[in-house]
Amino acid sequence: MIVCICANVSDRAIAQAVREGASTVDDITMTTGACSGCRQCHGHCQSAIDAHHVVQVAMKEKELAP
Repeated sequence: MIVCICANVSDRAIAQAVREGASTVDDITMTTGACSGCRQCHGHCQSAIDAHHVVQVAMKEKELAP
C-alpha cells in the first residue's frame, strides 16, 4: 500500500528501510524519499521504527532467557 503519496513510497519500502538500519524518520527519508513532502506519512514511518524496535527487544530478551 502506498503510504507516502508525495514520493510514491509503499509501506513495504518503509519496512525494508527500517530492517536495513533506518532508525529515524530522517533515515527513512534519505533512503526512500518518504516524508520529504507534506509529511502526512510521518506517523506511519515512526510507527514502523517503533514496531521494529519492539520486535528487536523481544528477540533479544528471548535469547537471554534461561
